[in-house]
Amino acid sequence: MMAAKGDDGSAVEISTETRTASTTGSDINSICASPARFALKPGQFLHDADSTESLNSFTRRTCSMNVFSLFFDYTTVIAKDSKESCSVGEAYPLLNRFKDIRCFDKNRVKVKYPDGSHDFIHANYVDGFRERNKFILTQAPLEQTREQFWGMVLQENAVMVVSLIALDDRQCRRYIPIKNGTTINFGAYTIEHHGSQQIRDAYDATILKVRHGSEPERKLLHICYFDWPDKGTPTRPTEILNLIADINYNRRLMTEEAEKSGWLKSGTQSPIVMHCLAGVGRSGTLAALDICCRKLDYTEKQSTGPMVDVKDTVLRLRSQREMAVHNPEQYLFLHLAVIEYALRQRYYDDVDSIDLSNFNGYVA
Repeated sequence: MMAAKGDDGSAVEISTETRTASTTGSDINSICASPARFALKPGQFLHDADSTESLNSFTRRTCSMNVFSLFFDYTTVIAKDSKESCSVGEAYPLLNRFKDIRCFDKNRVKVKYPDGSHDFIHANYVDGFRERNKFILTQAPLEQTREQFWGMVLQENAVMVVSLIALDDRQCRRYIPIKNGTTINFGAYTIEHHGSQQIRDAYDATILKVRHGSEPERKLLHICYFDWPDKGTPTRPTEILNLIADINYNRRLMTEEAEKSGWLKSGTQSPIVMHCLAGVGRSGTLAALDICCRKLDYTEKQSTGPMVDVKDTVLRLRSQREMAVHNPEQYLFLHLAVIEYALRQRYYDDVDSIDLSNFNGYVA
């Protein structure tokens, strides 16, 4: 069965049939080299346990700041952006939602366009914590790229697609069917709706079965989170922390079912295909928060104790997806969400010193 995790950590069941498995992708070679300032040796990860800042130090520093100073800190992040080649995407302007949001050449996902004329889609491989290419961050499919989008999902062996915008045909044309038992076709791809459920009044989880020609049918999970405003942040970090927990939990479930059904070879990586509108703001923020949370979980068990560095995480993330974490509000949200996660996990020895009064109005 598919499941969401409740606020108390218990499973909330959804009527499907799946079981648990794990996938790390740690033995898969990186798609591309990182920029010089993040040059990696063989076996190293872009996001790893090494850090110069403990959780306590990060929290003290954040509490000593205010909205203005954190916004200023964000300007020092974007000032360090490197100018990477984006020439392939620039050659296909009609396939880019926004002229100023480009797609790096070095780690772009290559998928044949239906007419075979090119292999550009506005999508980049993005590493997770100690996991190469955990995510594919992409823009919302355009009218003319929906068939190619599904080609990417199947080509990359994804078991999960996450949308951080409503599929209302206004901002994003629908690329999945609406009602249980209905289908939608894009070229040789047939997508069938096999039931959905709304979780915590925050997102819809839908089981899809996807067929491509005579290839074996694949069962996928589509998550559509509909309460994150464009260029803004969610009302409460808790909602997004719950969403991240559900994504990771169900990714493991869906991966094992795919392996048992035979279409996914055991040990094959299955990235999370994630989009908002541009594929950089909300998508980048969610990826960055997942990286920080997984780092806290990992280092809490080490002799160093819990370690986290939001700024460094965002810098590294932006080396793989241009303009990821698109504005200072999202950068601020990341800091507050990391602190809330550490509180939830009881990673603090002393909570009395945590004073976020400088962020009144931003803390729900």
